[in-house]
Amino acid sequence: MDRLIQNTLIDLFADHGVALEPDEDWLLTEGEDYPAVRGIWHEGKEGGMGRLDIDIVLDEERTIEESFGGVGQGKIGCRDALDSFARNDFHVVLAACWHAINEKKLAVRELTAGTQRFTVFVGDFTLRGEKDAPMEIPEDGLSALEAAIATAPLTADVHWIRVFYGNVGDGKTQVEVLLDNEPWAAGHKAIASVEWPQHDRYYSLRNFIALVPAD
Repeated sequence: MDRLIQNTLIDLFADHGVALEPDEDWLLTEGEDYPAVRGIWHEGKEGGMGRLDIDIVLDEERTIEESFGGVGQGKIGCRDALDSFARNDFHVVLAACWHAINEKKLAVRELTAGTQRFTVFVGDFTLRGEKDAPMEIPEDGLSALEAAIATAPLTADVHWIRVFYGNVGDGKTQVEVLLDNEPWAAGHKAIASVEWPQHDRYYSLRNFIALVPAD
């Protein structure tokens, strides 16, 4: 499975002009220590959904840690999770960490948090769930989050935000917002305040954002 993950990541990055070199479990950039990326697959228990962990090391102290569920057993589930990474986080981390920006795949904005200016890379909201679940994203979905970012005490470093919204049904929802891998109360409040489409069946929306200090 490790070879499948490495080969898939190598091909994915190569398709966007970034050459990665294997170094044991890690993939390095042109022999440099950073940024480095690796993927680890965890098979689901008793036929349940497996999990792909993607780690992207920015420097000696900071690592982006993201996880993706994979539907299916073995290679099928692993490929499904890799596809989720490619559709959700990939173009954001490619821009923020490898400076390869594809504006067809993400939105690029400028934002101030405190006294610090950031270039913000915003990925698409990606949907998982029933095919007939609503896909229209409320206009205030990102604006509410941007307002929270503007008041966050961010340092002059790369920061990342992961948003998860789940429509469980019967008016029940799941919300998780992480800032630099940690639960972020202000972001959670912002996303929970949005009137997301309600549906009788389960669906989830996921979004990844990176903030890079502006020159």
